[in-house]
Order: sequence, then structure tokens, then C-alpha cells
Amino acid sequence: MTNLQYKNHTFQPNPRRISVSYVQNIAAHLLPAYGTLSQPLGPRCRVVRCEGEVFDTSNADTAAAKLRAIAALCDDSASGMLYLPTGQQFEAVVSRFSYTAQGDGRILSYAVEFTETERKEVQEE
Repeated sequence: MTNLQYKNHTFQPNPRRISVSYVQNIAAHLLPAYGTLSQPLGPRCRVVRCEGEVFDTSNADTAAAKLRAIAALCDDSASGMLYLPTGQQFEAVVSRFSYTAQGDGRILSYAVEFTETERKEVQEE
């Protein structure tokens, strides 16, 4: 398994949890005397949520530097390629970032969310 990568930043180690959401837009239509009919409207953009930790067992400053590298991804609002450990890749933006510091700062927990920038419906041939 390869490491998660966004733009030129490779996550070392991989986040503890990576979840990918695929959602379909569905419209429900109420038809009198018939019931409800659903109509698929196409896919929404994928959302990737990651949770992990950066740490250095001997130096809190090193852990903070690793966290700053992840936080820097949020400063640039331009999209970039997101490479998942499964081999999937697509253009995405950072849509959410948060972190928690506890104790002496040698272990810092973070959560980052990526949202795909464009999702086209796959045409059947």
C-alpha cells in the first residue's frame, strides 16, 4: 500500500483512518394515487475524510513542524491531485482541517477533509 499524497505532500505515516464517500443525488417525486418514485440525478463529488496523528517521541517542535506542513495545504485554495493508497486519484481541494494538541505536544491529532472538484456522470456505451 502506498501513502496518501495531496499535491506535493506525502503523509508519513498514512492517516490512521481514511474514508471515501460516494453519494448519488436522488430526487423523490410524489405521484398521487401511485406513491413515490425516485429519480437518480447523478453522482456528487467524492469526499475523503482522514484522521491521524503526527508525533515525535523526543521533540514537540518536530511534531509541530509536521502538523504545520499539513496545515499549509489549507492555505492554498487551488485544487490539486489527491492520490489515495488504493491507487485512485482525482482533483480535490481541502474543505476542512482541524487538529487537537494534548499533553506535552509530542503527539498531535488531526483531521483533514478533501472534496473532489468535479464529478461527471459516467456514460454507458
